[in-house]
This record gives sequence, structure tokens and C-alpha cells, in this order.
Amino acid sequence: MKLWKHLSGLNPAALWALFLVCVRYPWWVLPTIRATRECVAASNLIYGKEHHRNTPAIAFRHALWNYYIARACYRGNDQINKVLLWAEKVTDWHEDFSKNSALAMKMDLHNNRVGRILFENQPNMMDEDVIGVLKLKAEASVKVTEIQEIELMDKSCFVHLKE
Repeated sequence: MKLWKHLSGLNPAALWALFLVCVRYPWWVLPTIRATRECVAASNLIYGKEHHRNTPAIAFRHALWNYYIARACYRGNDQINKVLLWAEKVTDWHEDFSKNSALAMKMDLHNNRVGRILFENQPNMMDEDVIGVLKLKAEASVKVTEIQEIELMDKSCFVHLKE
């Protein structure tokens, strides 16, 4: 199982941090794992291995991941803020323990937020609609070379590092 392989490669500090994130809402762990798998499968289908590079395809994947996590955990209007916070905590944890440069990390965090904003505004979209919206955003993604550019970027726009 790839999940076990990934988790067994983490250092104790990363595992402890993940435990602390998951212990508050343990019932959202399995939906998050399923959402992650669905996101990767959709990204593989649409972009092949391209979504593993810092191109517009990775922006698509990160936003879709956040949307799918929030949607998988959502059970009604009273939970939307909690679900969005959960998606943020899980995906921020991922960035904290990834081996990315500061610029790549900031890019991923920005694109994660785009997916959460889309979910907050339209939580009941079907897969094909979410994917369609995010593909259009990927086509309009802006290449950045500095963290400051990301900080000034519109919160609904994708950013990427490579063409």
C-alpha cells in the first residue's frame, strides 16, 4: 500500500504532527485518504506525470485535492468552516514536511487555498464541473519566480514555477 510506504518514510516529528492533526477529527481521516486517491487518479488521467512538476498541472492537483478533501468531509452548512480548516491543516502539514523550496511551498499553499475558496463558494459541484473550472484556471495560471509575486497574486488565480 502506497500510504503505508509514504508514512513509514516520515521522521518521528512528522508522524507526531500528523497524529496531532488527525486526533481532533479522526472521522475525517478515511474520507481524506479517499479524496487524495481520487485527486491523484484524476490528475494522472488529465495530466499524466506532469502534475508532479511545478507546472500549471500541479496547481490543478493541489486545488482539486483541497476541494475533494473538503467535499468528502462535508455534511451540511454547519460544518463548512470546520471542513475548510481541516483541509487546510492536512494540506499545510503535507507542505511542512515536504522537501520543497520555500517558493514551491508558497506556490502549493496558494493553490491549495484556491481549491478551498472554490469549495466554500460552490460546495456541491460534480466532479466534471470542478475539474472543468480548475482546468480553466490551470490554463490561465501565472508563472512566478519570487515569493513576493505570490503574495500579491489574486487569491482565485493559480500560480506555477515552470512552463
